[in-house]
Amino acid sequence: MKSNAVKGLELAVESVNYVVIQYALSNMAMLFRSNVLFVLFFASEIWMMNRYWQRAREVTGSRAVSAVLLMACFALHVALVYFSGRVVGNAVPFIRG
Repeated sequence: MKSNAVKGLELAVESVNYVVIQYALSNMAMLFRSNVLFVLFFASEIWMMNRYWQRAREVTGSRAVSAVLLMACFALHVALVYFSGRVVGNAVPFIRG
């Protein structure tokens, strides 16, 4: 059985990974908002959210605690996108012909 410190550290690492990956996926979704690839990145965001919730539920053993953690991380992700902004740019092909 894992100690509380190990569980806390695991949740902290999972939470940081979730926020960073969601931020990257959000930026890519916004970059491709007028492209079919938007669906891929949006679906990846939903999949990542589900994965984080399941992992938090496994570690905590509680659906309520994992839901609160997910809401907190989602709020942090939205705040990161809102306050730091999105990455502005264009998709550039790797091979120029």
